[in-house]
Amino acid sequence: MESKIAYPTQPTGLGCAGSGCAGSRRAGLRRVARGRSALITALLAVVGSALFACQIDGRFEGVEPFVCTSGKIWTYEDKDSPLMNPGRSCIGCHTATNEPAQAPLYTAAGTVMHDLHEADDCAGAPDLTITLTDFDGTEWPMVGNSVGSFWLAPDSPLVMPYTARITDRAGNERVKQVPVDNGDCASCHTEEGANGAPGRLLPPEVPAP
Repeated sequence: MESKIAYPTQPTGLGCAGSGCAGSRRAGLRRVARGRSALITALLAVVGSALFACQIDGRFEGVEPFVCTSGKIWTYEDKDSPLMNPGRSCIGCHTATNEPAQAPLYTAAGTVMHDLHEADDCAGAPDLTITLTDFDGTEWPMVGNSVGSFWLAPDSPLVMPYTARITDRAGNERVKQVPVDNGDCASCHTEEGANGAPGRLLPPEVPAP
């Protein structure tokens, strides 16, 4: 007599049946959904960061070198970016605004430009170190941003008067030996110069090879 083998409807250990199995499938689907949601959130964050960066870059427009030596000029609003309005008086504008949370009242601030008579809003010389040496001999280094602007935090105990030097990455320096007692560098280092200044703050001269 031929014997018959009864095969199980589910392989042992690889399946389930009934309400317990349905619950397990639902839990698995929830885990997959949560994983997909986290992935989508991460992708949106990356895209958002990229768009924000593009927006920041888009606040400068390309111009001919006779307009701005850097070929870039600020065209956006007077707010919401540390890159805004290079060459203009940060301290003067922030004082007039009188909103310290939005417009900090810097102890010192200014912009290093490419040309002695560069116009306001032209992107300045990037990545320079501006060091103030105050009356007590304390040094206050500041690293300029990508458009040449620099600032010293509000309430920094800078003792007037101070001297200044500008240093590039190669160690070349431009030194201002005459002490000054005004932290608003751009109030004197204007396009045409004021209060005895010949014009803009400039990077160090690079020695001839």
